[in-house]
Amino acid sequence: METEGGGVAEIAFHQFGDAFRDRLNALGYSLRRAEEVWPEADRAMLSRAINGKVLSAGNYLLLCEYAGLDPYRYLTRDPRRRVTMKSILDQMVTPPVSRETRSEIAKLKVRR
Repeated sequence: METEGGGVAEIAFHQFGDAFRDRLNALGYSLRRAEEVWPEADRAMLSRAINGKVLSAGNYLLLCEYAGLDPYRYLTRDPRRRVTMKSILDQMVTPPVSRETRSEIAKLKVRR
């Protein structure tokens, strides 16, 4: 979803992973225990979460709910501007110059 300035909203999964791991520790849950207590979670999903890997939106929200974490806390907005042809042309470092083509080189040889 783009915002007014062309930024993009993302989930900071590495920050979520740290908070999720801390929450599991605070609850005294191992991955196996969390899997037993939270029936919709599986070991692979839990492992991806604590390692800061990308989760689907549904799994992310589910784990936030189970762990009592605020999902909006890890929402970031990238302030980068949207890339357009105009913005690319504005950033060009090499000035456009005419290049010698084979036909131009051949013409130069003929004139000599």
